[in-house]
Amino acid sequence: MRLRNLKMSMGLLGAASAMTYAGERDVQFILVIPESRQIVIDNTGDEPVDLSGWRFCTHNTSVVRRYTSPGGLNGVVIEPNVNLVLHLNNDAPAGMGNHINIADLGGTFADFEFDAFAMGLYFPGTSGSVSFGDGDTIADHMQWSLFGLNNFTADDRTDEAVAGGVWTAVDDWIAVRPDTVLIELTDLAFAELHGPMDYNVLNACPADLNGDGVLNFFDVSEFLSAFNAMDPAADFSGDGMFNFFDVSQFLSAFNAGCP
Repeated sequence: MRLRNLKMSMGLLGAASAMTYAGERDVQFILVIPESRQIVIDNTGDEPVDLSGWRFCTHNTSVVRRYTSPGGLNGVVIEPNVNLVLHLNNDAPAGMGNHINIADLGGTFADFEFDAFAMGLYFPGTSGSVSFGDGDTIADHMQWSLFGLNNFTADDRTDEAVAGGVWTAVDDWIAVRPDTVLIELTDLAFAELHGPMDYNVLNACPADLNGDGVLNFFDVSEFLSAFNAMDPAADFSGDGMFNFFDVSQFLSAFNAGCP
């Protein structure tokens, strides 16, 4: 698995200058680390981007439209190929300018959860302020749910993301499990439009295909069904083909057990 190195920059935070900052959609979510509840954002372009006035809009299974404050990111400039790490546990290390606590952004942020979660990062439109109903001002959007099941609460702003060309469909969810330890963007071209197929999900116990925390006959049955259907869940070798190597790697993972 390609794990993008987190590039640290002490000069990330600073007052916006008279420079013109462009390429809003170069700013993308590239990693979600559930255990430490960190969200990693990257400026994938070749120009600095001033995040002043930018805001998050988040949703989960019980709340929608949780907005960070209008001035929460004022003065934050993200340089090309530099990461911004958002700490939902408010445990950002002191003295590292590219690590930000969610509490420092003001407003509200939906509670992080596996059942279903969606988030969008908005930039100010021509009016100079964020319009959450305007999909054209969404820099990036991503959403996941347990086993990829549809959720009609957390998708509250997904319509706008689809209309704005940053997400494939309202009912497209990155499939996670209770043992998921990483969600990673794998689109090396960093296109604007993304969907579940553009992300790699790393699970702590990959052979536990039904996600019940136990390895048994039901996981073998799930694998065989997925293998026969050429479902990506059975592509254990990650080469896009379904053959002996997938069977071998599944059996190895099964025999290794769960942590």
